Amino acid sequence: MKKFVPYIFIAPAGLIIAFFMLYPLFYSFAISLFEWDLSPNMTFVGLRNYSEILSSSEFWDSMLYTAYYILGVLPFSLLIGFLIATLLNDSTMKGIGFFRMIYFLPVVTSPIAAGMGFSFLFSTELGYVNHIIASFGGEYVNWLTNPEGIFQILLNWTGITLPKVLQGPSVSLFVIILMGIWQNIGYAMVVYLAGLQNIPTTYYEAASLSGASKFQMLRKITVPLLSPTTFFLLIMFSISSFQVFGPIMVMTPDGGPLNTTSVVVFRLYREAFSYYRFGYAAAMAFVLFLFVISLTALQVRTIERTVHYE
Repeated sequence: MKKFVPYIFIAPAGLIIAFFMLYPLFYSFAISLFEWDLSPNMTFVGLRNYSEILSSSEFWDSMLYTAYYILGVLPFSLLIGFLIATLLNDSTMKGIGFFRMIYFLPVVTSPIAAGMGFSFLFSTELGYVNHIIASFGGEYVNWLTNPEGIFQILLNWTGITLPKVLQGPSVSLFVIILMGIWQNIGYAMVVYLAGLQNIPTTYYEAASLSGASKFQMLRKITVPLLSPTTFFLLIMFSISSFQVFGPIMVMTPDGGPLNTTSVVVFRLYREAFSYYRFGYAAAMAFVLFLFVISLTALQVRTIERTVHYE
């Protein structure tokens, strides 16, 4: 009887996981094999939904916009978070707790509320950003209604037309990327602070006695010993960036100009709740899941070998 006691204790947690995670997972996969619009009749189509997704130009466009978002948010969130953590890693600084709190506030701010704030800031007629630009003699920018890629805009004066993939995120998606960076910086800062405070000061003392400069200590001690922290943040931000939805729904509820902010999760939402193609949307969710798993596995295989755990 005693050998069953541990299973009795974990049974409540197991039932919760099974009911709220495993059952919806398998049920969603079952739905992905059907054509279903919430009517009582469900038509079995097998893998047709998956083949339609992989052959859909709209799906690959949404993957491109998602890639723009990830490539825009990831590096700047990590870099700025690291720089701020380095600056705030000084317990003798006056008001250190206040500054840490200020930088962390965006993390606990609702994406919906933040999206409304950014929509107002970047409004064409009422936004503070355009008023600042106008005060310096510039023209108002259509931040949330311009579908042109930012790299293409920078090259317009040359007359060069870039391929679609290289034109970069639209101006609308660029604003959403800025918001993503703003919300991620605080989390990166806190995690990097924890990593910095875990590095023994004896390493820096020994390096200082050897005549190493601060830049050399940063490059040879801080960055290598923070590599597990960077790797963790890289994985977490990659996964969360694939799931971006709230800011896009608030700032560009129609998918942005020419659908240039319609990332994968937003397109999934529209397929399900605008077009009532629930089987197709469920299949899209599993395709996205496979992409995320594949990217994570690739990061583990290629990047983890450079991580210093000691």
